[in-house]
Amino acid sequence: MIHIRPAGAADGLAIAQIRAESWRIAYVDVLPAQMLAELTDSAAVAREAEWRSAHLMDGVLIAEAVGDSGADPETGLIGFAAFGPERAEDDEPGWPGPQPPEHGRAELYAIYVAPGHWSMGAGKALMDGVLALVASVGYTDISLWVMEANERGRRFYEQAGFRVTGESAVLGRLAGVTQIRYRRLVG
Repeated sequence: MIHIRPAGAADGLAIAQIRAESWRIAYVDVLPAQMLAELTDSAAVAREAEWRSAHLMDGVLIAEAVGDSGADPETGLIGFAAFGPERAEDDEPGWPGPQPPEHGRAELYAIYVAPGHWSMGAGKALMDGVLALVASVGYTDISLWVMEANERGRRFYEQAGFRVTGESAVLGRLAGVTQIRYRRLVG
């Protein structure tokens, strides 16, 4: 069974570990090997965990596998999603959480599930949780950026009702990888 709940400061390390695990598999053919190794090594995980634990987690949901032996043994965490107001393509997410919309658009900043739990419902449960929360505070639509070469992620978003907008941006800090924007109505 999958349980969705708001994240707390104590979840920072598990979130960082899930993101790193996911990146190691999902982006193996997308990012240069050396860069991927540096972005997911223990030092990177520790930095991200410290950052997350020190910041508000208002815009972060957690997926827990209740009674699942494959989940993180200490926390049960198997995935997370982060969202908030829509950013420009080159802005870093600020994780401000579900605030009243200034312009009606929310953004899914990240959604990651531990690879051992892919295609088992955790991603859908997280997406449903995000969509319900952004609708509850009045957002009319939600967007996301995804690496163009991330075919698995793109299929997931399309199955969730997102459509390509035609917008793209090159991520200079990630070896010039192209990201594309998707959008869907919330309701």
